[in-house]
Amino acid sequence: MKILYYTNVPSPYRVEFFNQLSQTDEVTVLFNNEKREKFRNPKWYKDNKYNFNYINVKKFALFQLNQLLNKNNYDIIIIGTYANLNGAFLNILLRLKKKIFFLNADGGFIAEKESIISKFLKRTFISSASYYLSTGKETNKYLTYYGAQIDKIFIYPFSSLKQSDILSKPVPYKQKMAMRRKKGYPYKRLFISVGSFIYRKGYDIFLQSLQQLQYEDVGFLIIGGGTEKNNYEKMIIENNIKNVHLIDFCSKKEIFDYYKMADVFFFPSREDIWGLVINEAMANGLPIISSDKVIAALELLEKDNIYPCNDIKLLSRKIKKYINQPEEKLYQEGINNLEKISRYTIENGVVEHKKIFEVVLQKNRRTKNDNKKKR
Repeated sequence: MKILYYTNVPSPYRVEFFNQLSQTDEVTVLFNNEKREKFRNPKWYKDNKYNFNYINVKKFALFQLNQLLNKNNYDIIIIGTYANLNGAFLNILLRLKKKIFFLNADGGFIAEKESIISKFLKRTFISSASYYLSTGKETNKYLTYYGAQIDKIFIYPFSSLKQSDILSKPVPYKQKMAMRRKKGYPYKRLFISVGSFIYRKGYDIFLQSLQQLQYEDVGFLIIGGGTEKNNYEKMIIENNIKNVHLIDFCSKKEIFDYYKMADVFFFPSREDIWGLVINEAMANGLPIISSDKVIAALELLEKDNIYPCNDIKLLSRKIKKYINQPEEKLYQEGINNLEKISRYTIENGVVEHKKIFEVVLQKNRRTKNDNKKKR
């Protein structure tokens, strides 16, 4: 199978997905990474190993994309992002050439207030795809709102996790305590979050929620680093918020070590189109508190674990609930999350993509045969 995939930046989990997909198929990836996300630490990309064909497309790649399509006859074409100029070019070219193609959507929120032009453009580019790759029911709502036909949507398990990343059972409380004492965080209850220190991640909301909670033996780790760090430190000092530790960028291994010694994961994001840290926390057997602006939370968590994004008082109550929760209940919630997340692996994602591609190819072959018969 000859596959062309257009996406933004070479995210490590995408690169691993393409590596595994290329073990049995010829994969070419177009990276539109002229401008990488400014808030991403460059170390995030440094361990990438590319076992597939890839091209870093030009800033204005209309002619480059056209030439590529003319020279190659791909079996499967996926547009991983349409919300940039080259994604729009590729969408238009494929339509003009009457090529069948997928649009991949990790997630999406229907805008509460949206201009007529914005809505028109979204409907134009989304509705024009032949088929869709979706991460679940929440993403389906977004796609169908902007013109996708529900019978053309295929759902797959979206994840940054390998099977080996998922624990068989949560780490016992005594072991957690030993790990965090060694690391210098000897709290009886430890909360953790992972995300860049930027406005969108909502850590200022979280810090406000802590102003009503002052516990000597409860700690909070926020890992990520970024532009808002000084503002967070100022909030912590001015409001005398105790036991909050801001930790700069860490490797995946370091982050997973932090997950293992924590008790509860929290994620106060103002908007995350998916939120792969939810997958990671579940894979480490952690109970989770998340805002309702995270697609992964809406897709994977129970309603009681989710709160309205700007409701500081409710967030504060949920944190307090988990501070007072017995270890046995935390452990059981961790087991439940491990069961839910067990199928959300890169390996399963590759298997599901191949099944989807084969279904579509078979359907297209039947259509061509039927058309020949009619002639």
